[in-house]
Amino acid sequence: MPRMTSSHKVLFGFHAVGVRLKTAPASIVEVFVDPSRRDARMKQFLARAAEAGVRVIEADGARLAKLAGSA
Repeated sequence: MPRMTSSHKVLFGFHAVGVRLKTAPASIVEVFVDPSRRDARMKQFLARAAEAGVRVIEADGARLAKLAGSA
């Protein structure tokens, strides 16, 4: 995981990150996703991330919760 600096921010939540991918994809370096989610919306999300050149990292629920500050 890259070292966080003052210029890096963590944005969490499927909808919040999805909107950022639509409106400002260059502002996203990487996204962490739950690999068990395989629905159509996630497929579209992953396609948009790939199109933007965003690194996608699979993470389990515990790691996602920790990243979001809720663990």
